[in-house]
Amino acid sequence: MIIGNFTYDLDRDTYAGAITTLTLQRGSVVFRPTEKNGDKEPDYRVIHETEAGTVELGAAWKRSSERGREFLSVLLDDPALASSVNAALFPSDQNERATLVWQRQNRKAAAAEPETPKPQPRRSARARTLAPT
Repeated sequence: MIIGNFTYDLDRDTYAGAITTLTLQRGSVVFRPTEKNGDKEPDYRVIHETEAGTVELGAAWKRSSERGREFLSVLLDDPALASSVNAALFPSDQNERATLVWQRQNRKAAAAEPETPKPQPRRSARARTLAPT
């Protein structure tokens, strides 16, 4: 599901656009590059710029798909959300525009899978006859 559309500024290495869902509508969202001090630190901070100041909405990391396509793995968070939102920002082939895509995690399917019963050790006939009743 597409939840955002962005344009890429090559000179600033930033993505600017908007995120829109049924409950969230944020314009002036910018993916701003960060100075990394380690491999696990994000490549971008996702911020929302307003007249009152800048608010951080999340972070993004550069990744490559199995087919070698570059994208950003995005983590958005908000105190009002039950949990963080994982999304991906996919640049167009010309790298001028990018699309933010989100897909719901199917936790119910994983929880509904029946647990495989563990095999019980077999007791010999002699052990059964000696066992107290």
